[in-house]
Amino acid sequence: MMQQQVIRAALEAWRRGEAGALGTIVAVEGSAYQREGASVYVAPDGSVQGLISGGCLESEVAGEAQGLAADTPQVLRYDTSDESIFGYGMGCPGIVDVLLEKLPPGDTPLGRFLERVADGVPAARGVRLDRAREGVLRDICYIPGRAPVGSLGDADLDDAFVTFAQERLEASRAPEARRMEGLPSQADVFAWIVPPEAECVIFGATDDAQPLAQMAGEIGLKVLVVDPRSHLAQPERFPTAEVRCVALRDYVEVIELDRQSYVVVMGHQVERDLAALALALRAEVPYIGLLSSQGRRESMLSHLRTDGLITEVDPPSLRSPAGIWIGARTPEEIALSIVAEICSVRRQAAR
Repeated sequence: MMQQQVIRAALEAWRRGEAGALGTIVAVEGSAYQREGASVYVAPDGSVQGLISGGCLESEVAGEAQGLAADTPQVLRYDTSDESIFGYGMGCPGIVDVLLEKLPPGDTPLGRFLERVADGVPAARGVRLDRAREGVLRDICYIPGRAPVGSLGDADLDDAFVTFAQERLEASRAPEARRMEGLPSQADVFAWIVPPEAECVIFGATDDAQPLAQMAGEIGLKVLVVDPRSHLAQPERFPTAEVRCVALRDYVEVIELDRQSYVVVMGHQVERDLAALALALRAEVPYIGLLSSQGRRESMLSHLRTDGLITEVDPPSLRSPAGIWIGARTPEEIALSIVAEICSVRRQAAR
Protein backbone atom coordinates (compact mmCIF):
# COMPACT_ATOMS: atom_id res chain seq x y z
CA MET A 1 0.00 0.00 0.00
CA MET A 2 1.09 3.61 -0.42
CA GLN A 3 3.78 4.40 2.12
CA GLN A 4 2.90 7.17 4.56
CA GLN A 5 5.76 9.41 3.42
CA VAL A 6 4.59 9.06 -0.18
CA ILE A 7 1.03 10.02 0.78
CA ARG A 8 2.15 13.09 2.68
CA ALA A 9 4.59 14.22 -0.02
CA ALA A 10 1.93 13.87 -2.71
CA LEU A 11 -0.70 15.59 -0.56
CA GLU A 12 1.53 18.58 0.19
CA ALA A 13 2.45 18.90 -3.50
CA TRP A 14 -1.22 18.68 -4.54
CA ARG A 15 -2.17 21.39 -2.05
CA ARG A 16 0.59 23.63 -3.45
CA GLY A 17 -0.60 22.98 -6.98
CA GLU A 18 2.67 21.34 -8.02
CA ALA A 19 2.68 19.09 -11.06
CA GLY A 20 4.20 16.05 -9.38
CA ALA A 21 3.30 12.46 -10.24
CA LEU A 22 2.45 9.19 -8.53
CA GLY A 23 3.72 5.83 -9.71
CA THR A 24 1.96 2.79 -8.25
CA ILE A 25 2.52 -0.91 -8.87
CA VAL A 26 -0.78 -2.34 -10.10
CA ALA A 27 0.30 -5.82 -11.27
CA VAL A 28 3.18 -8.21 -10.71
CA GLU A 29 3.99 -11.41 -12.58
CA GLY A 30 6.77 -13.51 -11.10
CA SER A 31 9.16 -12.09 -8.54
CA ALA A 32 9.36 -8.46 -7.50
CA TYR A 33 10.91 -6.45 -4.67
CA GLN A 34 7.57 -4.75 -3.98
CA ARG A 35 3.99 -5.86 -4.55
CA GLU A 36 0.79 -4.19 -5.74
CA GLY A 37 0.07 -0.87 -4.08
CA ALA A 38 3.67 0.21 -3.50
CA SER A 39 4.04 3.79 -4.72
CA VAL A 40 6.52 6.57 -5.38
CA TYR A 41 6.01 10.30 -5.57
CA VAL A 42 8.00 12.04 -8.31
CA ALA A 43 8.49 15.77 -7.70
CA PRO A 44 8.63 18.24 -10.61
CA ASP A 45 12.43 18.30 -10.32
CA GLY A 46 12.58 14.52 -10.77
CA SER A 47 13.39 13.64 -7.17
CA VAL A 48 11.67 10.53 -5.83
CA GLN A 49 10.18 9.53 -2.49
CA GLY A 50 9.19 5.94 -1.79
CA LEU A 51 10.15 2.58 -3.24
CA ILE A 52 8.64 0.36 -5.92
CA SER A 53 11.78 -1.74 -6.41
CA GLY A 54 15.24 -2.21 -5.02
CA GLY A 55 16.31 0.96 -6.83
CA CYS A 56 16.13 0.00 -10.50
CA LEU A 57 12.64 1.19 -11.45
CA GLU A 58 12.45 4.48 -9.57
CA SER A 59 14.70 6.38 -12.00
CA GLU A 60 12.84 4.89 -14.97
CA VAL A 61 9.49 6.04 -13.61
CA ALA A 62 10.91 9.46 -12.72
CA GLY A 63 12.10 9.89 -16.29
CA GLU A 64 8.69 8.98 -17.69
CA ALA A 65 6.99 11.36 -15.28
CA GLN A 66 8.85 14.36 -16.66
CA GLY A 67 7.05 14.12 -20.00
CA LEU A 68 3.66 13.05 -18.67
CA ALA A 69 0.74 15.33 -19.49
CA ALA A 70 -1.93 16.21 -16.96
CA ASP A 71 -4.97 13.90 -16.94
CA THR A 72 -3.11 11.52 -19.29
CA PRO A 73 -2.05 8.49 -17.24
CA GLN A 74 0.16 5.68 -18.45
CA VAL A 75 0.51 2.06 -17.48
CA LEU A 76 4.20 1.26 -17.79
CA ARG A 77 5.38 -2.33 -18.09
CA TYR A 78 8.84 -3.34 -16.90
CA ASP A 79 10.38 -6.77 -17.47
CA THR A 80 13.08 -6.84 -14.82
CA SER A 81 14.57 -10.01 -16.28
CA ASP A 82 15.65 -7.98 -19.35
CA GLU A 83 19.35 -7.54 -18.61
CA SER A 84 19.81 -5.21 -21.58
CA ILE A 85 17.73 -2.62 -19.72
CA PHE A 86 18.28 -3.22 -16.03
CA GLY A 87 21.70 -4.84 -15.98
CA TYR A 88 22.75 -8.07 -14.33
CA GLY A 89 21.99 -9.68 -11.02
CA MET A 90 18.58 -8.13 -10.32
CA GLY A 91 17.52 -11.10 -8.20
CA CYS A 92 13.78 -10.48 -8.71
CA PRO A 93 13.06 -11.31 -12.36
CA GLY A 94 9.43 -10.48 -12.98
CA ILE A 95 7.05 -8.28 -14.92
CA VAL A 96 5.83 -5.18 -13.13
CA ASP A 97 3.06 -2.83 -14.29
CA VAL A 98 3.19 0.71 -12.90
CA LEU A 99 0.32 3.19 -13.10
CA LEU A 100 1.83 6.65 -13.58
CA GLU A 101 -0.44 9.67 -13.11
CA LYS A 102 0.04 13.38 -12.65
CA LEU A 103 -1.41 15.06 -9.57
CA PRO A 104 -4.46 16.77 -11.08
CA PRO A 105 -5.28 20.30 -9.89
CA GLY A 106 -8.45 21.20 -8.06
CA ASP A 107 -10.92 19.07 -6.11
CA THR A 108 -10.27 15.58 -7.49
CA PRO A 109 -10.85 11.98 -6.37
CA LEU A 110 -7.10 11.54 -5.87
CA GLY A 111 -6.83 14.70 -3.79
CA ARG A 112 -9.78 13.71 -1.62
CA PHE A 113 -8.29 10.26 -1.14
CA LEU A 114 -4.87 11.60 -0.12
CA GLU A 115 -6.43 14.02 2.37
CA ARG A 116 -8.52 11.40 4.09
CA VAL A 117 -5.76 8.81 4.29
CA ALA A 118 -3.31 11.37 5.68
CA ASP A 119 -5.88 12.22 8.38
CA GLY A 120 -6.33 8.55 9.32
CA VAL A 121 -9.89 8.45 7.96
CA PRO A 122 -11.13 5.38 6.03
CA ALA A 123 -11.30 5.86 2.27
CA ALA A 124 -11.19 3.91 -0.99
CA ARG A 125 -10.10 4.88 -4.50
CA GLY A 126 -10.53 3.09 -7.79
CA VAL A 127 -8.87 3.66 -11.18
CA ARG A 128 -9.84 2.05 -14.48
CA LEU A 129 -6.67 0.54 -15.84
CA ASP A 130 -8.23 -0.32 -19.20
CA ARG A 131 -8.89 3.38 -19.79
CA ALA A 132 -5.54 4.40 -18.28
CA ARG A 133 -3.79 2.28 -20.92
CA GLU A 134 -5.58 4.46 -23.47
CA GLY A 135 -4.35 7.63 -21.75
CA VAL A 136 -7.70 8.43 -20.12
CA LEU A 137 -8.08 8.96 -16.38
CA ARG A 138 -11.27 7.54 -14.90
CA ASP A 139 -11.17 7.37 -11.12
CA ILE A 140 -13.47 7.48 -8.12
CA CYS A 141 -13.07 8.07 -4.38
CA TYR A 142 -15.44 6.72 -1.74
CA ILE A 143 -15.52 7.99 1.83
CA PRO A 144 -17.99 6.32 4.22
CA GLY A 145 -21.07 8.43 4.81
CA ARG A 146 -20.50 10.61 1.75
CA ALA A 147 -21.43 10.50 -1.90
CA PRO A 148 -18.58 9.20 -4.08
CA VAL A 149 -16.42 11.75 -5.90
CA GLY A 150 -15.54 11.11 -9.53
CA SER A 151 -16.61 8.23 -11.75
CA LEU A 152 -15.22 5.15 -13.45
CA GLY A 153 -17.18 6.16 -16.54
CA ASP A 154 -20.14 3.86 -15.98
CA ALA A 155 -22.90 4.04 -13.38
CA ASP A 156 -22.96 0.27 -12.85
CA LEU A 157 -19.21 0.26 -12.31
CA ASP A 158 -19.50 3.09 -9.82
CA ASP A 159 -22.16 1.18 -7.87
CA ALA A 160 -20.06 -1.98 -7.93
CA PHE A 161 -17.04 -0.07 -6.65
CA VAL A 162 -18.95 1.55 -3.80
CA THR A 163 -20.34 -1.84 -2.72
CA PHE A 164 -16.87 -3.38 -2.89
CA ALA A 165 -15.34 -0.48 -0.95
CA GLN A 166 -17.97 -0.71 1.79
CA GLU A 167 -17.40 -4.44 2.20
CA ARG A 168 -13.62 -4.22 2.27
CA LEU A 169 -13.52 -1.19 4.58
CA GLU A 170 -15.66 -3.14 7.02
CA ALA A 171 -13.62 -6.34 6.79
CA SER A 172 -10.04 -5.06 6.50
CA ARG A 173 -7.73 -4.10 9.32
CA ALA A 174 -4.76 -3.20 7.11
CA PRO A 175 -4.60 -1.23 3.85
CA GLU A 176 -5.19 -3.23 0.67
CA ALA A 177 -4.42 -2.66 -2.99
CA ARG A 178 -6.01 -5.10 -5.43
CA ARG A 179 -7.78 -5.62 -8.72
CA MET A 180 -11.54 -5.98 -8.54
CA GLU A 181 -13.14 -9.12 -9.93
CA GLY A 182 -16.43 -9.91 -11.63
CA LEU A 183 -17.06 -6.40 -12.89
CA PRO A 184 -19.60 -5.48 -15.56
CA SER A 185 -18.34 -4.52 -19.04
CA GLN A 186 -15.12 -6.50 -18.44
CA ALA A 187 -13.63 -3.37 -16.92
CA ASP A 188 -10.21 -3.53 -15.24
CA VAL A 189 -10.34 -1.57 -11.98
CA PHE A 190 -7.53 -1.23 -9.46
CA ALA A 191 -8.65 -0.35 -5.94
CA TRP A 192 -6.95 1.13 -2.90
CA ILE A 193 -8.71 0.31 0.37
CA VAL A 194 -7.58 2.14 3.51
CA PRO A 195 -9.53 1.25 6.69
CA PRO A 196 -9.55 3.43 9.83
CA GLU A 197 -6.10 4.15 11.20
CA ALA A 198 -4.76 1.33 13.35
CA GLU A 199 -3.47 2.03 16.83
CA CYS A 200 -1.02 0.29 19.12
CA VAL A 201 -2.15 0.83 22.71
CA ILE A 202 0.57 0.10 25.24
CA PHE A 203 -0.50 -0.31 28.85
CA GLY A 204 2.63 0.43 30.83
CA ALA A 205 5.00 3.38 30.42
CA THR A 206 8.04 1.48 31.60
CA ASP A 207 11.49 1.76 30.04
CA ASP A 208 11.00 -1.41 27.98
CA ALA A 209 7.89 0.15 26.41
CA GLN A 210 9.98 2.91 24.82
CA PRO A 211 11.47 0.87 21.94
CA LEU A 212 8.06 -0.74 21.35
CA ALA A 213 6.39 2.65 20.98
CA GLN A 214 9.13 3.76 18.59
CA MET A 215 8.96 0.64 16.39
CA ALA A 216 5.15 0.55 16.30
CA GLY A 217 5.14 4.10 15.01
CA GLU A 218 7.72 3.26 12.38
CA ILE A 219 5.42 0.67 10.77
CA GLY A 220 2.63 3.23 10.50
CA LEU A 221 0.63 2.64 13.68
CA LYS A 222 -0.67 5.46 15.81
CA VAL A 223 0.70 4.83 19.31
CA LEU A 224 -0.96 5.47 22.66
CA VAL A 225 0.85 4.79 25.94
CA VAL A 226 -1.30 4.48 29.09
CA ASP A 227 -0.14 4.31 32.70
CA PRO A 228 -1.59 5.39 36.07
CA ARG A 229 1.87 6.43 37.32
CA SER A 230 2.43 10.11 36.58
CA HIS A 231 6.21 9.95 36.93
CA LEU A 232 6.32 7.42 34.06
CA ALA A 233 3.48 8.69 31.86
CA GLN A 234 5.49 11.63 30.59
CA PRO A 235 5.39 12.76 26.92
CA GLU A 236 9.14 13.35 26.80
CA ARG A 237 9.70 9.65 27.51
CA PHE A 238 7.66 8.72 24.42
CA PRO A 239 8.21 11.51 21.87
CA THR A 240 6.53 9.65 18.98
CA ALA A 241 3.41 8.62 20.92
CA GLU A 242 0.42 10.05 22.71
CA VAL A 243 0.80 9.54 26.46
CA ARG A 244 -2.06 9.47 28.98
CA CYS A 245 -1.90 9.19 32.75
CA VAL A 246 -5.14 7.40 33.64
CA ALA A 247 -6.19 5.89 36.97
CA LEU A 248 -7.08 2.19 36.81
CA ARG A 249 -10.67 2.89 37.86
CA ASP A 250 -11.06 5.22 34.87
CA TYR A 251 -9.79 2.88 32.15
CA VAL A 252 -13.30 1.96 30.96
CA GLU A 253 -14.48 5.57 30.71
CA VAL A 254 -11.32 7.08 29.23
CA ILE A 255 -9.68 4.47 26.98
CA GLU A 256 -11.56 3.58 23.79
CA LEU A 257 -10.60 0.35 22.03
CA ASP A 258 -12.03 -1.15 18.83
CA ARG A 259 -11.20 -3.57 16.00
CA GLN A 260 -8.32 -1.32 14.91
CA SER A 261 -6.66 -1.45 18.34
CA TYR A 262 -3.60 -3.64 18.91
CA VAL A 263 -3.02 -3.87 22.63
CA VAL A 264 0.16 -4.67 24.52
CA VAL A 265 -0.08 -5.14 28.29
CA MET A 266 3.25 -4.59 30.02
CA GLY A 267 2.58 -2.86 33.34
CA HIS A 268 4.58 -5.52 35.20
CA GLN A 269 2.14 -5.52 38.12
CA VAL A 270 -0.90 -7.77 38.50
CA GLU A 271 -3.51 -5.14 39.37
CA ARG A 272 -2.49 -2.83 36.51
CA ASP A 273 -2.26 -5.65 34.00
CA LEU A 274 -5.61 -7.13 35.07
CA ALA A 275 -7.37 -3.80 34.49
CA ALA A 276 -5.85 -3.45 31.03
CA LEU A 277 -6.46 -7.08 30.09
CA ALA A 278 -10.12 -6.94 31.16
CA LEU A 279 -10.69 -3.78 29.11
CA ALA A 280 -9.05 -5.24 25.99
CA LEU A 281 -10.90 -8.57 26.21
CA ARG A 282 -14.27 -6.86 26.61
CA ALA A 283 -13.54 -4.65 23.60
CA GLU A 284 -12.79 -7.73 21.45
CA VAL A 285 -9.69 -6.20 19.92
CA PRO A 286 -7.85 -8.30 17.30
CA TYR A 287 -4.61 -8.57 19.25
CA ILE A 288 -3.59 -8.54 22.91
CA GLY A 289 0.05 -9.11 23.68
CA LEU A 290 0.67 -9.86 27.35
CA LEU A 291 4.20 -9.76 28.76
CA SER A 292 3.88 -12.48 31.34
CA SER A 293 4.90 -15.99 32.25
CA GLN A 294 2.48 -18.79 31.45
CA GLY A 295 1.69 -19.30 35.12
CA ARG A 296 0.91 -15.62 35.71
CA ARG A 297 -1.16 -15.54 32.53
CA GLU A 298 -3.32 -18.48 33.68
CA SER A 299 -3.75 -16.95 37.13
CA MET A 300 -4.93 -13.66 35.63
CA LEU A 301 -7.38 -15.36 33.25
CA SER A 302 -8.75 -17.48 36.11
CA HIS A 303 -9.31 -14.32 38.12
CA LEU A 304 -11.20 -12.68 35.23
CA ARG A 305 -13.37 -15.77 34.73
CA THR A 306 -14.17 -15.94 38.43
CA ASP A 307 -15.29 -12.32 38.34
CA GLY A 308 -17.45 -13.06 35.30
CA LEU A 309 -15.51 -10.68 33.06
CA ILE A 310 -14.71 -13.37 30.51
CA THR A 311 -16.07 -16.82 29.73
CA GLU A 312 -13.46 -18.19 27.32
CA VAL A 313 -10.77 -20.51 28.60
CA ASP A 314 -8.23 -19.33 26.03
CA PRO A 315 -9.21 -16.04 24.31
CA PRO A 316 -8.04 -16.25 20.66
CA SER A 317 -6.80 -12.65 20.54
CA LEU A 318 -4.51 -13.12 23.53
CA ARG A 319 -0.84 -13.83 22.83
CA SER A 320 1.29 -14.59 25.85
CA PRO A 321 4.19 -14.46 26.04
CA ALA A 322 3.75 -11.60 23.57
CA GLY A 323 5.73 -11.60 20.35
CA ILE A 324 6.97 -14.02 17.72
CA TRP A 325 9.66 -16.33 19.06
CA ILE A 326 13.08 -15.02 18.02
CA GLY A 327 14.92 -15.72 21.26
CA ALA A 328 14.51 -12.08 22.26
CA ARG A 329 16.20 -10.87 25.42
CA THR A 330 16.77 -7.12 25.23
CA PRO A 331 13.92 -4.57 25.26
CA GLU A 332 14.65 -3.77 21.62
CA GLU A 333 14.53 -7.43 20.60
CA ILE A 334 11.29 -7.96 22.53
CA ALA A 335 9.79 -4.90 20.86
CA LEU A 336 10.83 -6.25 17.45
CA SER A 337 9.13 -9.59 18.14
CA ILE A 338 5.90 -7.91 19.29
CA VAL A 339 5.73 -5.53 16.33
CA ALA A 340 6.31 -8.47 13.99
CA GLU A 341 3.43 -10.36 15.62
CA ILE A 342 1.11 -7.35 15.30
CA CYS A 343 2.09 -6.97 11.64
CA SER A 344 1.35 -10.66 11.05
CA VAL A 345 -2.14 -10.38 12.61
CA ARG A 346 -2.95 -7.26 10.56
CA ARG A 347 -1.78 -8.70 7.24
CA GLN A 348 -3.62 -11.99 7.72
CA ALA A 349 -6.84 -10.04 8.12
CA ALA A 350 -6.19 -8.26 4.82
CA ARG A 351 -5.82 -11.44 2.77
